[in-house]
Amino acid sequence: MPLPALRPVLVAAVLLAALAARSAFGGSETPPEGPPWKRDFLEAQKEALKEGKPIFIYLTKTY
Repeated sequence: MPLPALRPVLVAAVLLAALAARSAFGGSETPPEGPPWKRDFLEAQKEALKEGKPIFIYLTKTY
């Protein structure tokens, strides 16, 4: 099997390893300090459209 055929498998393995490492260090339900975070996507989307600003989405996995 040629090496380029393995590229998607290697990319998937690296992404899974990164996700596993992140979850091993835990997380928080509290958004990080910084801009005024919105917890309601529809509210944030309406505000962004009204102001002509992009949306930055910060996702975390909680248990």
